[in-house]
Amino acid sequence: MLHAFNYSFPATSMIAEAVRKRLVEYSKSVEIDAEFLDLSRNMDEAHALRTATFIRDKYGKHPPDLVMTIGSAALPFVIQYQDFLPKVPVVFASISPQSYAALRPPPGITGIITAFDLAKTLLLAERLQPEARRLYVIAGRGEADRRWQSTARRVIEEHGRKFETTFLFELPYAELIAELSKVPKDAIVIVLTIFVDGDGKTFVPAQIATELAGLSPAPVYGPYDTFIGEGAVGGFVETFESIGTATAEMAIEIMKGADPTTLAPRTNPNQHYRVDHRAMERWNLKERNLPPGTVVLFKPPTIWDQHRGTVVAALSVLGLQTAFLGALLIQWRRRQRAEALLRDSDDRMTFAATAANIGLWQLDRDTDELWVTEHCRALFGLPPDIPLTRGALLATVHPDDLETANSAIRKSNGTQRPAASDVRIVLRNGEVRWIRMRTHPYAEGNGETNQLGGIFVDLTDQKSAEAETALQRMEIEHLMRVSVLGALSGSIAHEINQPLTAILSNAQAALHLLGQKSPDLEEIRDALQDIVHEDNRASEVIQRLRQLLKKGEPKLEAVNINDLVRSTAGLLHSELIGREIRIRFDLENRLFLTRGDSVQLQQVLLNLVMNGMDAMAATPVDQRYILISTRGMESGSVELCVKDRGHGIGALAQDRLFEAFYTTKEHGLGLGLAICSAIIEAHGGRLALVSDASGGAIATISLPSWEATAS
Repeated sequence: MLHAFNYSFPATSMIAEAVRKRLVEYSKSVEIDAEFLDLSRNMDEAHALRTATFIRDKYGKHPPDLVMTIGSAALPFVIQYQDFLPKVPVVFASISPQSYAALRPPPGITGIITAFDLAKTLLLAERLQPEARRLYVIAGRGEADRRWQSTARRVIEEHGRKFETTFLFELPYAELIAELSKVPKDAIVIVLTIFVDGDGKTFVPAQIATELAGLSPAPVYGPYDTFIGEGAVGGFVETFESIGTATAEMAIEIMKGADPTTLAPRTNPNQHYRVDHRAMERWNLKERNLPPGTVVLFKPPTIWDQHRGTVVAALSVLGLQTAFLGALLIQWRRRQRAEALLRDSDDRMTFAATAANIGLWQLDRDTDELWVTEHCRALFGLPPDIPLTRGALLATVHPDDLETANSAIRKSNGTQRPAASDVRIVLRNGEVRWIRMRTHPYAEGNGETNQLGGIFVDLTDQKSAEAETALQRMEIEHLMRVSVLGALSGSIAHEINQPLTAILSNAQAALHLLGQKSPDLEEIRDALQDIVHEDNRASEVIQRLRQLLKKGEPKLEAVNINDLVRSTAGLLHSELIGREIRIRFDLENRLFLTRGDSVQLQQVLLNLVMNGMDAMAATPVDQRYILISTRGMESGSVELCVKDRGHGIGALAQDRLFEAFYTTKEHGLGLGLAICSAIIEAHGGRLALVSDASGGAIATISLPSWEATAS
């Protein structure tokens, strides 16, 4: 990118950033260099020659694939010194039709022509200020400023309505400020560009436009998007972001192989009337006078614009509330009648067991009449105004436990044996409690067991403690898996990086083949097949990691022990290579299935293999191997053994191996084997770890087979 000016010019910076963003979207590997010609402050031929020589020396040996000029003065520079980077296509950004016609670029130079329509900017000002009679036009004396001068004189001369026009051209900045202060309040002020003032001082046009808009006694308009939002009312403009995007699209066509000599310059269609709502309010300009389709910037959104969905929802809620209130009124009347009936039975509620957190109850199964103590209301979260019936009590029970509770209270006919059932109840505030229902049928004087009584006991604290213990165990199991994978992170990254590198190489090769005039489709097909193969390879590694990293309740399913061994060995492939350790397999050629959670079982096997690898740190390289074997036992169980060639197990450590927080490792947590043992026991198996007489240690896992658990 060759910037005509320096980095402080907002317009060229916006164009360059839009170009960069679009090119990076197209290709992450694109390399972009930028040079700032600074032609507004250094307009002499010697500076231009020095700059051209510098660019030739810097890029001559490694020329770019494409040169992009940004700013009006950069294209004449490239045309004048086009031999400094010969045969390099050039794409220009934002050149006026007049400048393009005057320059007559040679073939190979194309780009985006920006047709700044000053007549439409004047029309916008005329519509917003229909009573204005005085027009002031401001421009500097730089090369681009003088092109604007001639354009402004022509546009105003051809304009249908005649203004009393004052051209404030090529004035020193101090004199320009003085003349601007004399402008009447009902006049129209149009600011073009001031790159250089009458004293030869250089400026940034957008900054000068901001200062002049703040000092002007009358509204200020301009043909540039960078003027809007900084004090100017507006104009007919195109955004510099859209110019940059359009220029980048043309560059991408050339990067794809299009011949630049066949690409004609284009105009950017994204031009609109744009105004600053804040500036219009400052000058009391009416929005109704704007041309159709004008974009109004910085306008505060209305409540409807900001919260349209909320307003609609509020109206809907209001309607629902009205209906709900009607239903509540009906329910309230029914409740009043029920309360009148309930008052007759209040004298029977005489027992209390609040100190023991126990509620007493009795049910007549013939009449379905229920009697409970007042403490039962507190246990089930029932307010005093709700009638105490079996239905009201069961309504608080969790839906999953409703059948158990209903059976405990109502369906135990024909038995004299006490029964106990634990159920959950859901309070109105969402709190869940555990209640133990103890029921005991008893007969009345006629011998019929139509009465059922018992107690309600609050078990919430006990159940919470049990759930917390189970959750902590699951979290520790997951933590141990994450810890092991953390230790393997370098090896896993290497395992994934290999197929990704192969994918990249094959993709680049396929792209190279496609760029040939007569591409070899067979070679391209081979490259794509290699990509698919390597993608599946990386996917398998990632799938193993996802299985080990996931959290959740254990999932019982059929687990193939031999497949589990091979999957774990694949996960440790790079780590084994890095530690110079081999794995030997002695897997009995049978289908060994057990019922369990594959993630937990793989965690156990992974922990045992990692322990064996750690134990062989001091073992000679030629003796470092781990033997994993499987076999079926006569008892119907499956036995899996992991044998290493390490230092074995000390006599003092043998009895404490599965003790929590006991470890022989310098940085160990002492939880690995304890968790492994708990997991295997939860699967109905057993884990044993002993020293081998020939050296090393042997870990043996015994698990019930699928047939044994199914029966």
